[in-house]
Amino acid sequence: MNKYGQMALEHWQATAPSRVAELSDPATFFETLGLEMQAQVTNLASMLAGSDRQGETFLQKVARLTAARRQAEEVVMSQLAWVTDPSLPLDQAREEWEQTRPSDENLVLWAERMQDCPDSMPSSVELEEMAKTWALPVEFLLELVATEPPREYMRANRATLAEAATIRFFRELR
Repeated sequence: MNKYGQMALEHWQATAPSRVAELSDPATFFETLGLEMQAQVTNLASMLAGSDRQGETFLQKVARLTAARRQAEEVVMSQLAWVTDPSLPLDQAREEWEQTRPSDENLVLWAERMQDCPDSMPSSVELEEMAKTWALPVEFLLELVATEPPREYMRANRATLAEAATIRFFRELR
């Protein structure tokens, strides 16, 4: 179990011990949760850090990457705050969320509209907000619009979409 899984286990034991006791296999549950959290931290840290900056020194880059990682860890770990005795176990809450969340098909439709009318491409601020909402890098959205057909880009990047969905799920649990 990685450090995130261990931290989650300790948090649950302190705030929702009855929920931990109900788990059929707590070790596997928290190992899986820890891996999901690690993926979220990695993805969010990458988004927060952004790309290398022109003229950036080695130490500045290390500071930028370290700050982004710490901030990502804080965001992802804060997602555990909801565990005070949730009404649904995490897997059931995720299943319910999957049934009601906006479809990734909306991104395909958006990209197709942008391809049909490039003049309607959102500003960089709007694009960054959309990336934040969907928990995807801006570069992902730009590549989605640049690829014909966009659906192929979505298929080729299922793992990125799955990580983004997990981030949005935990974000909404708060």
